[in-house]
Amino acid sequence: LAQVKHPPAESTNCHRARGRLSTARTMARLLAGVVAASVVSCSLGQPSMYTLTGACYMEDGIDGMSFVKQGNTRSGAPYYKAMHAEKYIYYDPDCMTSTDGTPRWIIDDSKPDVTREHDLDGDGMCNYIAAIESKYTGNPPTRGQWTMNCAGNYQLEFLQLLEVTTTATLTTTMSKATTVSTSTRASVSNAPKSLTLSGACTYKRALNGLTYDLAGTTADGWPFYKAKGVDEYIYHDADCDGAGINTVAMWV
Repeated sequence: LAQVKHPPAESTNCHRARGRLSTARTMARLLAGVVAASVVSCSLGQPSMYTLTGACYMEDGIDGMSFVKQGNTRSGAPYYKAMHAEKYIYYDPDCMTSTDGTPRWIIDDSKPDVTREHDLDGDGMCNYIAAIESKYTGNPPTRGQWTMNCAGNYQLEFLQLLEVTTTATLTTTMSKATTVSTSTRASVSNAPKSLTLSGACTYKRALNGLTYDLAGTTADGWPFYKAKGVDEYIYHDADCDGAGINTVAMWV
């Protein structure tokens, strides 16, 4: 799914979702944690979170991952960790420690060492999942051409980082009868007004080219979209199969 006039990014499906898009990828995975304590209460407001889309097929495992800010590196730039995965986004002034290298925002499977000035993953080389050259340390670019390692071949991929502001509370009580209650409200600050779909399988090829207009927000605060002229929808579902605990939120 892509904003109109921009290169396409893809989404995913839930097994019971109407208009199933079997060739699309996940856009969002959100808040599916296991809490090992008697009573835990947490809040996620700031720092911000990004959801990534647009990865190549060989790296589509990171498509839809949400990255939450963990802190700042020595350069002052923020760094982010994927929820439920050892994937990171961080800024590296020089990933080869040559002191005259190219500054980059990097997506990597190694946690950055926040005490290092250069080569934050400490491997002495520029080896990463994806990177984009930038001298701006405030935040990673929300859209652009990243150099991505796709099965050993580096190629340009148009990645988008959807900025999400999420507030969540999670309360878990451990007893003979374990109860878990979760409440999530989210707002997407830069939600596009229109989306155009491409990449559907042959069986659902009628969906290709449909334009979905922003139609409102759900109870969770997420935007939802309706296709022009037909009853097809795109929306965010925190628990699309009704399984409850440890479910993965999805766009469907």
